[in-house]
Parts: sequence; C-alpha cells; structure tokens
Amino acid sequence: MAFRPDGSLPKQHGDWADLKAAYRFYNNPKVTPDALRAKHLNHVRTDCASGGTILCVQDGSELDYSSHKTVQGLGFVGDGRGQGLLQHSSLAVTTEGSVLGVLHQIWWKRVRTPDGETRKQRRSRPKESDLWGQSMRVIAALKLPCRVIHVCDRGADIFEAMYAVREQNEGFLIRAEHDRCVEDGREKLWAFLQRQPVLGTRVVEVSPRPVRGGRPAQPRRTARCALRFAPVRIPPPRNDPRFQTTIAAWAVYLIELDPPAGVDPIEWMLLTSEPVEDLDQANTSVTWYTFRWRIEEWHKAVKSGCRLEAAQFESAEAIERLATMVGIVAVRMLQLRDAAQTTWDTSETIDNASPSEQPHVLQAMAPWEWIIVVSGLARCAPESLTPRLFWRTIARRGGFIGRKSDGHPGWQTIWRGWSEIAIRVEAFEAASAHLQARKSYG
Repeated sequence: MAFRPDGSLPKQHGDWADLKAAYRFYNNPKVTPDALRAKHLNHVRTDCASGGTILCVQDGSELDYSSHKTVQGLGFVGDGRGQGLLQHSSLAVTTEGSVLGVLHQIWWKRVRTPDGETRKQRRSRPKESDLWGQSMRVIAALKLPCRVIHVCDRGADIFEAMYAVREQNEGFLIRAEHDRCVEDGREKLWAFLQRQPVLGTRVVEVSPRPVRGGRPAQPRRTARCALRFAPVRIPPPRNDPRFQTTIAAWAVYLIELDPPAGVDPIEWMLLTSEPVEDLDQANTSVTWYTFRWRIEEWHKAVKSGCRLEAAQFESAEAIERLATMVGIVAVRMLQLRDAAQTTWDTSETIDNASPSEQPHVLQAMAPWEWIIVVSGLARCAPESLTPRLFWRTIARRGGFIGRKSDGHPGWQTIWRGWSEIAIRVEAFEAASAHLQARKSYG
C-alpha cells in the first residue's frame, strides 16, 4: 500500500494469491480498526511522552460510495441521494503544527430522521453530534502522557462536547457557530465580545479557495485582523436536564480589518478552556486553531491521494478496515511532506540548518532503497539526499514544473511521481536480489 497508495487493491497486490489474502483480511470480522491502529498508536504515545501539550484536531469527512450500488451497511451522504459513510477522525498535532498520527476514528451511518420525532425521542437515540463527545472520551481513556487540547471547528459548538472535555479534565478550543447566551443568560456571545476593546492585531495567511457551492474563487491573501478576548460563562441548555453546571471559558474574537472587496472576511469566535489573560495567550489560541487545517490536508491525502472512495468492497465494515490502513499511510506522507516543505524557488537561499536540508531526517523516514533510487534521479549521492530534494524529485516525476508561481505540488501530482518511483524501486530490489543470488551460487 505504501508503494502505490493511489492504486486499487489489484494494483497494490499484483500476485493473485496476495490479492485474495488482502480481500480476506479486509473482510474478516475478527480484524478491528482498533487492532489495526494499535502499533501506530504506540508510536504516537511515544512521541507524546515528552509531556507538554498536544492538540487533538477533530473533524468529519464524507466518504462517498454512491457509484458502488452493492455495498451493504451504508447511509446517505451529500444531498441525501448518495450513499456512503461519515468518517470522524482525530489527529495528534504538536503545538508547532506537526502531525504525529491518528488517535481515533469513528464511521457513522446516516439515517433518516423519523417523522414526528419528539425532543425526548431525539435525545434518547444516537446522533451525529454525539461523535464529538464520544471521541473525546475515548481519547481521554488512552491516558496520553501529556496535556490534550481538543481543537474543533463549528460542528463541535455544542454544550455536550465542552462538558465531555471538562469531565475528562482535558482542554478544548472550539470555533463558535451559535450566538449562544453567556454570563448566566444575560448576554449574547457576539454582542458581549464586540463591546470588548481591541487589544491587538494579528496577521492570518488565507489560503486560496476554488469555486465552491456557488461562491466565487478567492486568491491567497494576508489578512490583518483585530483581536478581542474576555472570560465568559456558558450556562447549560435550559431544556436538557442532563446538564446543570455552567462552564467557565474564554472567548477570543478575531475579525478582519479592511477586507478586499468580493472576499469573505475572516471572522472567528473561538471558545477555549485555556486561560487567555494577555495578547500572547490570545495569539497562541489563534495559532492553535490554524493547525486545524492539518486534518483538511490529511483528508485530501486520504481521498484524493490514496483514493479511498474508489475501493471495491461489499460491506461498510471492510471499508472501515481499509480506511484505518489508508489513514496511517496518509500520516506518513504528511510527515514526509512537512519535513521537505520549503520554498520551491531554487534561486532563494535555503537555511542549511532546516530539517528539510538534513539528510539524516530523510534517512529516519524513508526506506534506504527509495533513497538510492531517488538520489539517482536527483543526481546526488544517497548519503546527501535531503527531504526537500527527495520530495521535489518525486513531484517532478509526477509532472510538477517547479516555477515560483506554481506553489506547492498537489497530492495527485505527488502520487503520480510516487507510483513511478515505486516501480523503479521494485526493479532495483529485483536486480539486487538477482545479483545476491548469483553471488551466493558462485
């Protein structure tokens, strides 16, 4: 799978016996996602052992199998006419933005809401919104040797999620969606923060956005934003007897100053359990929230790169097992990309102290056979191949030109180059094995 992450199972397992074994493996009910993830999770736990703080970035993504009509156990996705699963994932990310690995995944089958359902009935059945709190409790049970802060988008702006985090003695950083009551119901969140003084400004780099949902494309830009923050008290829902305790938190309000015409201005209302008593702490909260985009990159690697939605299986359970394996492969690719991530403009000076320019960093992450093959294409000694040159060589084999205006290569370009290198590595290994056999026989 690591050799051809974007290939189908037949392409990944060229031998018929291996292919049959793979299908038996993924369709085996005794194989669980937790068991498949266990060794990977041990590596993540080791990386967290230095203590400090780790961000647990959560988000959901639809897996669309509408073209696979025979798959059993799927729910509806999209506008309700397609079929698939919702994959809710949690990644461990350092406070510097480096992805450590997958902590937990849940796959949810969406069903139709019964007609005439009462509030009591809705509360008594499992709901999609429960996934946030469920994941938080499972991750707390892992007892990671560090402080865990759950970083979530607006889907987690529910009292149950914040309560679940506080119940487990962990932290949260959630972008608010609802203009909820605060201060024991005397205030509304947005109005309360808008009355607070501007205590500083912050620059946020806004990524380009393609045409989406009828909204026009937006170019990359640098946004200058005003920062406000204040402590808030979040009362429990009035109509939910399960919760009686008010949650003490902090709110950080970031809004763009003088946005260009025709763009959606930046406006983030962040709720956090962590103290925000000065501008440095407010900036830290904003920085941590920007790392939520790491899971979006991981989703792209899983779906566009590894082509998880192209898998041909007959059950949702088999898809879940494959998704577990693909998620781990995608983490490794993100880590390698991050190690190599520098400017692609060769005329610009590169800091030799950067990890992207350190051969030993690459040697700790990539098999030696791959380093030998890529170094031959890059025309350098294997011992001197750096993560940056390794990544750029793969991208160029996939069609990336590397002009200054091109930005960074996309995942599909990387996978094309990766597949070509994989074929070369297989040929190199076969030739090496043949040479070794000849030496053995004199």
